[in-house]
This record gives sequence, structure tokens and C-alpha cells, in this order.
Amino acid sequence: MNTDSLLRSGSASLRVLLIEDDPAWQHLVSVGLGERGIDVQVSDSLSKALAVISRTTADAILVDDALPDADGFQAVARLREQLESRPVPIVMLSGRDDDALIDRAFQSGVSDFFPKSHQWTLLSERLLHLVRAAQAQAALDDSRQQLDRVKDMASLAQESARSMREQTHRDQLTGLASRTGFLQAGEEMLRQPRPPGHCAAVLLVNIDRFKRLNDSLGQKVGDRVLVEVAQRLQHAFRNLAVSIDEDGQPEGHRPGLVIGRLSGDEFALIFPNLPSQAAAEKTADIAFAHLRRPVSFEGLDMLLRCSIGMAVYPRHGRNIEMLLAKADVALGIGKRQGGNTSVMFSPEFGENQRGNFDLESALHTAVDRSELVLHYQPIVDARNGRVSGAEALMRWMRGGQLITPASFIPLAEENGLVFRMGEWAISEALQQVRRWQLRGLGLTSVSVNINVRHLVQPSLTRAVTQALEATQLPPSTLTLELTESDVMQDIEKALTALRVLKDLGVRLALDDFGTGYSSLAYLTQLPLDLLKIDRSFIQEMQINPQQLMVVRGIVALGSALGLTITAEGVENREELIALQKMGCQLVQGYFFTRPLTATDFDTWWRQTRANPGLLVATGTGSHDAIVV
Repeated sequence: MNTDSLLRSGSASLRVLLIEDDPAWQHLVSVGLGERGIDVQVSDSLSKALAVISRTTADAILVDDALPDADGFQAVARLREQLESRPVPIVMLSGRDDDALIDRAFQSGVSDFFPKSHQWTLLSERLLHLVRAAQAQAALDDSRQQLDRVKDMASLAQESARSMREQTHRDQLTGLASRTGFLQAGEEMLRQPRPPGHCAAVLLVNIDRFKRLNDSLGQKVGDRVLVEVAQRLQHAFRNLAVSIDEDGQPEGHRPGLVIGRLSGDEFALIFPNLPSQAAAEKTADIAFAHLRRPVSFEGLDMLLRCSIGMAVYPRHGRNIEMLLAKADVALGIGKRQGGNTSVMFSPEFGENQRGNFDLESALHTAVDRSELVLHYQPIVDARNGRVSGAEALMRWMRGGQLITPASFIPLAEENGLVFRMGEWAISEALQQVRRWQLRGLGLTSVSVNINVRHLVQPSLTRAVTQALEATQLPPSTLTLELTESDVMQDIEKALTALRVLKDLGVRLALDDFGTGYSSLAYLTQLPLDLLKIDRSFIQEMQINPQQLMVVRGIVALGSALGLTITAEGVENREELIALQKMGCQLVQGYFFTRPLTATDFDTWWRQTRANPGLLVATGTGSHDAIVV
């Protein structure tokens, strides 16, 4: 982004006081800076300048090194006295350029020294950066008095978020892990080291004819049966079972297992370290021995029948979702065989495994065949309704069918293709921004999601540099988004890599904020520019006071840290108005539009610019929302 754009992006132009007695330089500076959006006010002596400062405050002061009523060094000292604590940058202008003069200028209290020349763009940039630095320092000084209140609010928000995460990760009826908690804990357990030849195993347990039992005897009896099954599974493996914390991670360091209730009458167990597949099948026998005993409830004895499907890691899958899918196939086979049995998954059961293999094979050539495409979702400034940027979202067009990321990104992460795909997305997104700019659409920011493991790959920095050089776009055009939970898994490696990218000038965003756990200490260390509030908080904040408190806390925390806040998943007017009142700067979601192809994005944006009624900026206190 050039200096003209930066200056004009603010709510008012920069105001500079020029203290210069030479009429020619008064004219040159006024015109040179004025053409770049800077308002220049001229005083031809120090006394007149002091009188101006007593009435109004400039954003910055340019002072000549020789004035009719004082030399430049005396003038700087007098100006500092007059300004007192006001953080106004002072830049000395001089026709001389020797080290002794420059040293003396800085000793007198100037913020910068600039030789007299016609380099108005460079001077305007220097002034802009000095003013912004001074304003940031002033804001930081003002915020120190409020920091304790902000920390309390952030702490309360984090505590509320932790409480909500615990509710999300635990099944309220049985106390076991919920589906979300089981998936997260299971993925963590699969990453644990194990001896050669050992495996992990997933068991999926389903109560046969449970619906009939629940319909015949009522929900109270059905709930009692579910609780009993949970307790028996815990008792059966009491020497192994571990609990999970509110973030879905196993507590303690024992190898153990995690038991969860995924839905209804479906339970799951994961054993992270077993000596063989035969040992996995033995765990099913142990579960059966405990579940087949009658359940007594209010004088009623019920004999439980259960079916169990099994899959082992890494033979049947390399992530928890895939293992559960294979165990579910085996469970279905057992049900079709009459139930009350256990079945280990086998590739011959269906096309599921071959389908994934085919998909993975095709994914290897997707980039070369230009099958990957990017869709773009606009990011809107909640304060004025302008399109601030776009997020690039990857899709796969295979054989005329659009495949969503959920179907192929896990495969890409598993086999390492995600690195090449991420670098392609960075290059393509920047090229598209350049194409839009050449067609008159002034998009200046695009966000691309990258995998946190990509940070330690040397190819990432090289790909970013090459893409920026090829498009001749400023580095700040590109924003790289990483999910909070992934970054926090290895914060030290992430810090080093993020600082390298930050030095390139790239902007960095922490995505899905609130779903992981980021301490205030780490947030202040990460070289971030943006926090993106996870859509789950936005969708629930109108009906859940705790969610609303979390969102307010995140916005306040971001403000205190000087970070831009983006709310994801905005789907209605009420959510937008609430976010505007909180001071959230940026918003995106289906309320504006779903992700669009590059061509459709071009059309959508031109329509919104041509018709002011399509995007309406809200006024302070107004209830008119941005409308698409």
C-alpha cells in the first residue's frame, strides 16, 4: 500500500506545522506534502510557532536548523517545553548533512533528521511512521491505567471459555468425554510414541435395540441404561482409563485410554498402546464380559446386548476420524450379522478404504492439473461497510465435482501435500489480487490459511518471497492465518518461524481464537496483527450470556494488545449490530455472502460499489446494519 493510500485511509489528513523562514522552501514543502494528503501550516519564526502550538496541536513539526529568532537546536528545546508531555514528533530540516550536526540535533530532542531535498514521498512516509509510533506510545501509556481491568475481563472471559470448553468436551449425562472431547483426546493419543510392532485401537460400542428399549420403557430408563454402560466400561478398564481436561487432552502421563459417548447409545474407546491386533480384539471380550450382565432398575432386570466395531492404527487409518469410520463399517457388519458380537475392520468390507486411496492418489496431481481453485469470502469493515479484504478458501474441482476441504485437507495433512498446496494458494491468491487491481478493484489484503507444520519448512518463506516479487505487491497485502490450537501445541517453534515471516512484512492472524488456550503471556510474545473470533462464539452469543461475555472479552483483549479483531461466521443483522457496539473492527460471514469464485467476487464487489444500498455503513448509535 503506498503512502497516499495509508494517509487517506485515516479519518482525517495528517497535520504538520512547518517552521521555516525561507518562502521558497515554505512553498516547496507545502506543495510536496500537500500532494500526498498532508495538511501543512507554516510559521516563519519560532515565536509565531509557539503561539500556534498554544492554540492547537499539530500531528508533527518540521523545523529549520536556522530561524530568525533562534537556531534550530534552541527551537527544538523551546518546542519541547511548550508541548510538555504531548507526544508530537519533531523533525529537523537542514541544507547541511554532516554527522556533528545530526548528533547535535538528536541531543537537542528531535525525533528525526531530514536533509532538505525534493524527496517528498520519503519525507511523508517518515512523518507517517513517526506519528503512528507516537500515537501508539500515547495509547499504550493511556491503556496502562486500564490494563488491570482489561486483564480481569480477559481472565473472566478465559475462565468462562474454559468452562464452556469443559461442557463441550464432557457428556453431561455420563461424565465421559463427548464426541468433541474424544476426537481431540484421541488425536493426541495417536501421536504418542509406541514400541515397534505395537498399535493403537478404537472400539465403537453400540447398544442393540436401544431405541426400542427407550420407546417402550421411557427416557428415564434409557438414560439409566446409558449411565450404567458408561460406568461398566470405566470399571472394566479401571486400571487404564484416564480422564480428559477441559481442552479435550488426556490428564496425566499414563498411556491408558479414553472413553467417550459420541451420540445416543454409541460409545467409543481408544487404546493408544497395545502389543498387537489380537490384544485389541481381547479388549472387546473384556467389554462384553462386563456389559452382558443384567441391569436392574426399579425392580426391572434387563439383559443388554451390544455390538462392537474395531479398527487399529496405523493399519486401518492414520487419524481418529478415519479409525472411527472404519470401526463404524465393522460395527455395521456386526449389526447385519445379528448383533451382540464384535467385528474387526477388514478392507474387504467395502470401498471406503479404496475410495480414500483413490482420493489421495488423485490429490497428488491436483495442483499440476490445475484442479485446485480458490473461493473468496469478503472481509468487511464493520465501522464503515467497506470491503477491507478477502479470505481465500481452497476447493478441489475433480471431474466437474466440487470437493470441500473437509474431504481432502486431512489427507493432504497426512501425506505432506498440504505444504505444496499452501504455497500454491499463497501464489494464486496474490496473483488474483494483482489481477483485480489491474481491473480497477482496489483490494489490498488477502488472507490464506496455512498449516502450522508449514512454518518450519524453509520452502514457505521462499514461496512467500517469490509470490510477492512476482506480483510486485507490498508484503502487507498477504495475511497468513493459523489456528490457535495448532500454534499453541508447539509455541516455541511457532514463535521463531512467525518472527521470520513478520520480518518479511507479512501480516499474521490467529484463527479460531477462543477454541484453544492462549495465555496472555504468549499472546504478547506472538508477532500478531489480527485475532479471528471463532464462529461458534458468534453463533451462540445472542442466546448464551457466557458466549457474549467471551466475545466482549476477546474484543477488549485485542484492543489492549493493539490487535485488529475479525468476527467469523456473522449470519444475521443482530450479530452484526452487537459486534459493532463492542468495537469489533472486521466481520465476515454468510450475512454478506458465501465464499465466491474470483469471477463472482469481482461481480459482487462491482455491484456493491455501484449501488450504495448494497453495503450501508452504520453511523454511531444507528441500528442500520451493513446489508447485502
